[in-house]
Amino acid sequence: MAKTIDMTKGSPAKLLVQFAVPILIGNLFQQLYTLADRVIVGQFVGADAFSAFGSTNALSMMFMSMCMGTAIGTGVVVSQYFGAKDEKNTAAAIANGAYVNLTVAVIMTMIALLTAEPILMLLNTPEVLMKDAVDYMKVFMGGLIAVAAYYTPFSVLRALGDSKTPLIFLTFCSVLNIVLDLIFVVPLGMGVTGAAAATVLSQGVAAVSCMVYAFQKVPQFRAAVRYGRPDSRLLRQTLKVGIPAGFQYSLMYISSIVLQRVVNGFGSSAIGAFTATTQMETLVQQIYAALGSAMVTYTGQNIGAGQTSRVKKGMRSAVRISAAASVLLLAVFWIGGRLFMGIFVPDTDITSLAYSGIRITSLFFMALGVVQVIRFLLNGAGDSIYALINGMVEIIARIGFAVLLTAIPFIGRWGIWLTTGLTWLVTAGFAFWRYKGGAWMTKSLVQAKEESNG
Repeated sequence: MAKTIDMTKGSPAKLLVQFAVPILIGNLFQQLYTLADRVIVGQFVGADAFSAFGSTNALSMMFMSMCMGTAIGTGVVVSQYFGAKDEKNTAAAIANGAYVNLTVAVIMTMIALLTAEPILMLLNTPEVLMKDAVDYMKVFMGGLIAVAAYYTPFSVLRALGDSKTPLIFLTFCSVLNIVLDLIFVVPLGMGVTGAAAATVLSQGVAAVSCMVYAFQKVPQFRAAVRYGRPDSRLLRQTLKVGIPAGFQYSLMYISSIVLQRVVNGFGSSAIGAFTATTQMETLVQQIYAALGSAMVTYTGQNIGAGQTSRVKKGMRSAVRISAAASVLLLAVFWIGGRLFMGIFVPDTDITSLAYSGIRITSLFFMALGVVQVIRFLLNGAGDSIYALINGMVEIIARIGFAVLLTAIPFIGRWGIWLTTGLTWLVTAGFAFWRYKGGAWMTKSLVQAKEESNG
C-alpha cells in the first residue's frame, strides 16, 4: 500500500517540507526533460529552432491550463473528503474527477488543433520560425489527452498525502523523455516535431504506469471503481474548483501570449533570450510550486477537518521558507547568471540579453514565492472566486506593463523582463489581500467538523 500522510496533525513546517521535497525533486526532473528539449533542439538543430520552440510555450500552456485546472480541482475535492475521513466520497471524487478531466482534455484538444496556427500568425511570429512552431503545436496538442492523463493520478495521490510515488513516475518520465529526445531529434532528424513526440509519448507511458500502480496499491483508487457512478454533486464540486483554476491559468498564459507578441517585435535574439530566461524562471518556480502543492493538500485536508487555524500556521511557515529560497536564488543569478544562460545556445547575443534579463526578474522572486503559496492555499480551501479574479488581475497587469514599459525609449526591450517581475509583485499583493480578507475560511466543499486545535 502506498504511504499517505494525514496533514491535520503535527508540525505544519515539518509536514510541508516533508511533503514538498519529493514534489520539488519530481518537478525538477520534469523541468529537466523540458530543459533537455530546448538544449537538444538549440544545440543540434539551431538557434531559430530554439526560438520557434520558445515562441509556442505560452500558447501550449494556455491550452493545457484547463487540464491542469481540473486536475487541481479533483485533488482539492479528494483532499477535503480525505481530511474529513469520508472514505466513500473520497473514492467517488476520484472517479468523478477522472470523468471531468477526460472530457475537458478532449474538448481542449479539438480547440487547440483548430486554432493554434491562426493564433501563432496573430502573434506576429517571425516567418522564419513559423513552420517549426506550427509543427510542434500540432504534435504536442494532438497528444493533449496523454498530458492530461499524466496530471490526474499525480494530483489524486498528492491529495491523499502521497508525494513520493509521483516522484518515481516523474523521474521515469523525465529519463524516458530525454532518451527519446536524443533518438528523435539527433539521429532521426525530426527537429522540434521529434521533441514534441518525445514529450507526449513519455508522459503517456508515465501516466499509464502510475494508474496501474495506483489501482494495485492504493485502496481509494480501487474503491473508485465501486463508487464510480457519475455523481452530479461531485462533478459540480470538481468543476467549481477546477474550471476557475483552469481559467486562472488560461488568463495567465493569455497574458504571457500577449507579452510574447511584444517580445516577437524585438526580433529573434530577444525571442531567444526571453525563451532562455523564461525556462530558467520556470525551473526556479519549482521550489515555490512544490511548496504550493504541499499547501493545497495541507489546506484541503485541514479545511475538510475544520481546522482553519492550522492552515494559517502552515501559510506562515511556507512564506518563511520561500523567502529564504528567494534570497539564495537572487545571489545565484546575480553572480552566475551568465553561465546558466549559456547552456541553451552558443549565440552570445542571446546569452548576454538573457543574463541581463534574469538579473532583473530575480529581484522579484520573493513576490513570486508569495503568489504560489497563497494561490495554492486559496485553491485548496475551495476559493474559486479568487482564482478567476486573480487571473484577471494578472492579465491586466502583464499586458499593461508590457505595453507601457516597452514603449518608454530608455527602457525598451528591458521592459519585457520588468513586466514579468512587476506582474508577480502586483499578483502577490492581491493574493495577500484576499487571504487577509478571510473569505476562504467559508469555502469548504464538505461538511467540516468543529474547529479543533490539532
